[in-house]
Amino acid sequence: MAVVLLALTGFSTGHKSSGRHKSSHRDGDSGGGCSSSRQDHDSYSTSGGSGGGSSSSRTKVLKDGSVRLVSCATKSDPYSTAEVTNPNSRQGTFKVSFSFDDKDGHLLSVEYPEVTVDAKGTETVRVMASAALLKHLDHCQVEPEADRVN
Repeated sequence: MAVVLLALTGFSTGHKSSGRHKSSHRDGDSGGGCSSSRQDHDSYSTSGGSGGGSSSSRTKVLKDGSVRLVSCATKSDPYSTAEVTNPNSRQGTFKVSFSFDDKDGHLLSVEYPEVTVDAKGTETVRVMASAALLKHLDHCQVEPEADRVN
């Protein structure tokens, strides 16, 4: 910590005094004074960024899952059912978007259940429709892609 403080203080003092001595300022800029610090900072950021990139490449970002509607809720079966397929080589949790419409096409409700799916697997997700929703429900649908949660 003391070394860092000393270095920062020295840099600050050097920068201020270099303003008084034009030749030092130019030598400092071309020799690497302020410019060098920026380069050091940039290379630190770059190495930090590439370190982060390396860790990101180790934990690859999951692709969204695909969704297929299996059935829509009815009075005899109040559950809407969909299948979610995980295209990734590791397990993932996905958010599915179910929407419920009346006969005029007005949106009655939207549900966003989450489901965990094994690598390259398929899981079923079900959403229960309330009695009030079922009174007006004409059809339901799902978004063809399930957003990844993790």
